[in-house]
Amino acid sequence: MADASFDVVVIGGGHQGLIAANYMVRNGYTVGLFEQRRELGGGGATESRPISGFIGNPCAHVAGFYASPCNQDFKLHERGLEYFFPKVNTSMVYPDGRCIVSYRSIEWDPETGMIAPQPDIVEKNVKEVARISQKDADRLSWFAEGKGWEWGFAAMTVLWNPPPLPGEFDPVEAIVTTPGSGLDRRHCYMTATEFVSDFFESNELRAHALRMIGSGGYYPDDPVPLPILITNVPQQIMGMGGGVYVGGTHNVIHALQRALSEEGGQFFVGADVDEILVENGRATGIKLADGTHIEAKKFVISSIVVTQTLARHMRNVDLGTEGAEWRRKIAKLRVDRGQIFWGHICMHEEPNYNAMQWNPDVRDGRWIFMGDADIEYMDREYRFRNAQIRPGQCPDRLYLWEGTDSKWDPRYAPPGKHVSLLEEMAFPASWRTEAEWMQIKKEAPDHFLKEWQKYAPNMTWDNVIATNIDTPWDIQHRSDNFLDGNWGLIPGIPSQWCTLRPIPEFAQYQIPTIENFWMASGSCHYSQGLTGWAGYNCYKRIAQKHDLWKPWEGRLY
Repeated sequence: MADASFDVVVIGGGHQGLIAANYMVRNGYTVGLFEQRRELGGGGATESRPISGFIGNPCAHVAGFYASPCNQDFKLHERGLEYFFPKVNTSMVYPDGRCIVSYRSIEWDPETGMIAPQPDIVEKNVKEVARISQKDADRLSWFAEGKGWEWGFAAMTVLWNPPPLPGEFDPVEAIVTTPGSGLDRRHCYMTATEFVSDFFESNELRAHALRMIGSGGYYPDDPVPLPILITNVPQQIMGMGGGVYVGGTHNVIHALQRALSEEGGQFFVGADVDEILVENGRATGIKLADGTHIEAKKFVISSIVVTQTLARHMRNVDLGTEGAEWRRKIAKLRVDRGQIFWGHICMHEEPNYNAMQWNPDVRDGRWIFMGDADIEYMDREYRFRNAQIRPGQCPDRLYLWEGTDSKWDPRYAPPGKHVSLLEEMAFPASWRTEAEWMQIKKEAPDHFLKEWQKYAPNMTWDNVIATNIDTPWDIQHRSDNFLDGNWGLIPGIPSQWCTLRPIPEFAQYQIPTIENFWMASGSCHYSQGLTGWAGYNCYKRIAQKHDLWKPWEGRLY
């Protein structure tokens, strides 16, 4: 006999699991959500960092969740989730003191979720680019006159929908086969460098775009899925980006948890799921590591990385005649992209950039990217040099980005002080020993500060209060989901994207031989950042199959 029983059991208390759980509660099901760690959140976390008195986001950081339909479906703005949108979306600063400042050019209505462009700000951004390259400014003007929304619609339709089934609308196919769209089939197979070089004329704009794509988990010489390219390359430079979570990223989780609890769902922390129980081709429940048996009358939904689902939770399940092949494919998924150095430096005064002489607003960027415009180096050597980082050895040039949220939100730091998040590209945790990673961690702040000083001379140790730079080894040991220190669970490379993610047989969030088991993991849909794509789109397929609530009908997605 089961120790407890629910209509729906959800495994994993990150934002994907919470989203799936909330939609199931809305359909009148009893829902129990089980989380291994001692608090909900997963990648949605805010902690005391790098020392007491300061806070930081050790995982997801940039506020992209505002674009999620879940905001309106669960009224998260009424449950404590607030955003702040700085006037500058991104800045890119160069060693010679020049910069590109991209002002936020969209307005968002929290009540309706509608996003509207601000043409005057778009024009302002075009003029900023013209200071660097008139040809690229002309290109962006062409883009802003119609292609921006056409490309954006295609990208968002891909991200906010399950992979298309045969006969369903394929937005990528539609845009690359539409004459005059500015895109064609070549772009589906280009590396990041190829794409930005095709779009921009100047190396300054190309470098800016490549560094933004890097935050999606791709090096310049990586082939990148087209929706990710068109989301990052022109859109961000035109000011169509995210903001700041007021009070920290964890407030997304708080709001989702409030929605779940207020509507009758239950959650359990410190509940380590050991097995998914399957009988006669149906998932009947779960067993916890302490032996507790939880019955699932209708569905089991897992938001855990698919490798752990098969290797641990379904280790005793017979998946049928193709099961051995599926297990082989899942075990061989690539995880060697998406690793980063990601940490915090708190300081007495915020960075004073040399580029403020070029544009005083450069320091107001939500993201501030730093780097030269050496495209040859970025394409041919950047990955290689970063992969050679080891104790006592770091490249003599880096491509950092920083976000100083204390500029916008006084909760992040004591009065008059500041805390910045820094990011740089890295490599899998397994490539170095624990001892090597511990030494690299000690050395990283000094390397980062030396690079930062090239752009903001006041970023010396005299200005620093404390540091804590997480390495891929730290990230890997934060959660079983972050395979080899990979933020995106598995990379969104073309062979693991859309109808191929994680493998073609599982691309519709199910294992074909288990009728009522569903996967809402980011490893089954692109998951970079705190977006909720996987949880939302998994629920779409459940709703279509079982005729449940379909809130997306009558809206874009």
